[in-house]
Amino acid sequence: MTKGGGRGSRPLSRWPVRPDISIHDVMPETLDRVAEQLDLIERHCPGPVTLLVVPGKEWTDSDLDRLRAWAADGHPLAGHGWTHRARHIRGLKHRLHSLFISRDCAEHLALSPSEIVDLMTRNRQWFTDHHLPAPELYVPPAWALGPVSATELRPTGFERVETISGHLDLATGRFQRSALIGFEAASAWQMPALKISNALNRLLAVRWPLRIALHPNDHRLPLAADLHRWLIRSASFND
Repeated sequence: MTKGGGRGSRPLSRWPVRPDISIHDVMPETLDRVAEQLDLIERHCPGPVTLLVVPGKEWTDSDLDRLRAWAADGHPLAGHGWTHRARHIRGLKHRLHSLFISRDCAEHLALSPSEIVDLMTRNRQWFTDHHLPAPELYVPPAWALGPVSATELRPTGFERVETISGHLDLATGRFQRSALIGFEAASAWQMPALKISNALNRLLAVRWPLRIALHPNDHRLPLAADLHRWLIRSASFND
């Protein structure tokens, strides 16, 4: 598995055993639940888990020590917004995205291109300032990158950006599509929508690399049983 990012398209029979697994929204108030998920993943399909860190929170020394320990255990860190909250709803596209997908989490959609570049630059610098491995991967909150190009993002220091449909290589501008499985169903209507999406993405995974994206409460939400099954399946993905 490539740390913190995607793989090139390969036939199913040649895939690595595990899909790329990530945990979103790693912040001081979620660390205990992140630890529970890391334990769950370790039991079912051991291996690296990319941790998507939100820097603009009230991090204590003990919180930072937990991040350092997870990084030392081989879990890549990635940037994930600054506060994970949009400061306002900007325009029709953002309003629709907020209503149907992200609520108030799509931080980038409230920003101009220069503000997005500044946010991402500050995000990566935070890791260096706190003696954490500087991440190669950046994942915008709710996978909503906003109105900015790969060329504009190169000075941020990140190598790749993940969106809902795959990974953008900032050096080349090349986009690699990948399938996405998720389990964050907190409401009744989200459950069937996610089940359908996961089934479709399972089919897409025949030709594209597969990602499993977790959020800190997923193992306590209604699709927890599906999450367990996917983790078990991931341990023997080539079977």
